[in-house]
Amino acid sequence: MPKEETSNIKTIVISGLGVMGASLAMAIRQNCPHIQILGYDTKEVLAEASRLNIIDKAVREWPLDCTDADIIFLATPLHILKQHLQDLNGAVSGQTIITDLGSTKQELSDLVRQIDFDGIYIGGHPMTGAEKSGIKAANPLLYENAVYVLTSGKHEHSEIVNKKLIPLLKAIKSRILFLEANVHDKILASVSHLPQLAAIALVNLAGGQNKPELPVLELAAGGFRDLTRIASSSIDIWQDIISSNKENVREALSRFIGLLQDELNTLDNLKEPFESANDYRSRLPKQNKGFLSPLSDILVYVNDEMGVVAKIANALSARAIDIRDIELLKIREKEGGVFRLSLADETEAAQSIEILNKIGYKAFMRE
Repeated sequence: MPKEETSNIKTIVISGLGVMGASLAMAIRQNCPHIQILGYDTKEVLAEASRLNIIDKAVREWPLDCTDADIIFLATPLHILKQHLQDLNGAVSGQTIITDLGSTKQELSDLVRQIDFDGIYIGGHPMTGAEKSGIKAANPLLYENAVYVLTSGKHEHSEIVNKKLIPLLKAIKSRILFLEANVHDKILASVSHLPQLAAIALVNLAGGQNKPELPVLELAAGGFRDLTRIASSSIDIWQDIISSNKENVREALSRFIGLLQDELNTLDNLKEPFESANDYRSRLPKQNKGFLSPLSDILVYVNDEMGVVAKIANALSARAIDIRDIELLKIREKEGGVFRLSLADETEAAQSIEILNKIGYKAFMRE
C-alpha cells in the first residue's frame, strides 16, 4: 500500500512488546516507516525494544503519554488488557482508536459496554502466532497474509476506522474479516482453544507412559510432533484465554469427547469418521494463516545446497512474482527437502512452476 494511504497516521502506541506486539511494531516499521511507534512494557523489555530499533520511544507515563496517539494497540494478556481499557476510558483524544490483539472478544465487548467506554474501541484478533514467546521471537512477517479479525461494534465502519486502522492493517498485508464478538469466540473455541487442550492431553498421555521399558517419547516424532507443536505454548497466556471463553470451550470439549466416545464404540468400523474428516479437511483453505479466500500453493523439491531459497526468490522476483508465504515441509541432510510456496493466485502459481522448472527445480501445484 502506498505511503499516502497511511500518511494521516503520525503516532501509534503498542502496549505489550511480546512476540505479537513487537512483531506488529516491526511490520509497521517495515511498511510505514513514517509512523512514530511508542511502546509500553517493563523497563527491561523497553530497553531491548529500543536497542533493536523496534520502537522510537518508550511510554513512561501510562496513559498520559498516549493522549495524542492515532491508534493504541493493546497486545497484553487479557487481565492486563481489561485494566488498560479502564485506564484509557476518558484519558485519550476522541480521535484516538483503541484496539486489542486479544484471543477472545465477547468479554472485552461486554466490558466496554459496562464501563460506558467513551473512546473509539474496536476489538481485534490477528489469526497468527509463533511457537516462541517474547520480544526476541518477533518477526516482521508474522502478520503478512494473516486473517485479522475485527469484531463488529458501533465503530466498526466509522470514518476514522476506515481512514486509519483499516489502511494500516492493509499496509502490513493483513487480510481483514469482520465478525460478531460472540461468533468469533464460538469459532475459536473449536479451531484454536480446543486444539490447544487436545495437544496438551496427547503429550501428557504419551509422556505419562514413557519409561525405560516403554520408550514412548522415542517414537513420538514426525506426525506426533507436528500435531502437538502447540503444546509448548505458555500457560501464562492460555489460562486467561480459556477462562474468558469457558462456556464455548466447555461445549467444544463435550462435543469432542462425544466424538472420541463414538470412535471408541466403533473401533472395528471407522470408515464413516475417516471419510467425513477427509471431506471436511479438503475444504480447509490451502494456506496456513487464517480462513479467508485461499492463496495458491506449489511444492518445490530442492537439493541440499546453500543459497536455494535465495535462488528461488530471485528467480520469481525477476518476474515480479511475490512469494506470500514459505514453509519447509520436509528435509533430509545431504538429500534435500520440499518447500511450500504460497502465491497470490493460480495464475502466479502456474507461472512460478514454469519458471522454477526451467532453472532445474521440480515444482508442481499442491493438491
